[in-house]
Amino acid sequence: MSSSIRIKVQLGEQTGNNYDQNSKLILKFVYVIESPSQKTIDELIRILQNYINQQFLNNNTQIVQLTTNDGFILSKSDLCSIVLKDNDHIICIDMKTFVQENYSTIDFNHLWLELKQHDASDNQEKFIQIGLNTFLKLFIRIRANSNMYGIYIFNVFELIKIANEKRRGIFQNAFLRFYFIKY
Repeated sequence: MSSSIRIKVQLGEQTGNNYDQNSKLILKFVYVIESPSQKTIDELIRILQNYINQQFLNNNTQIVQLTTNDGFILSKSDLCSIVLKDNDHIICIDMKTFVQENYSTIDFNHLWLELKQHDASDNQEKFIQIGLNTFLKLFIRIRANSNMYGIYIFNVFELIKIANEKRRGIFQNAFLRFYFIKY
């Protein structure tokens, strides 16, 4: 296995070979993944998000998903060395695009939880909604204002991973407390 993989990264969409004048910025750059056999797609998402915000945009863009150039979603748990090869073209899906693509999958008639509150300071309604989407994945939809919103979607395996990480963190913290109290 190579110790690095060179990928072509794109943020924003273009239709065909023509740029849509009304679309947002299309950013393209080449990125080299060091030690791809040790990095997951989830880690790569965070790395690319930081890189884009520091090097190009400075606007706190939130990357939530990576896809191949032809639209296939890269699983967050996969290793980069397994699913990517040199010169692959990947698309970074930001939160705004992700919300637009996934909004239609939300079943608003069968929410598990919905909390709404009017905020007098900005005269906006804030809310959180939790339920299952049409693909039976857990979703959390949040809106703080017109610029702060999101949909977060989790499959069963992601939820188990989160639970295991939290459990591991609880045990580590308990061990450290015990260790420092005892000695």
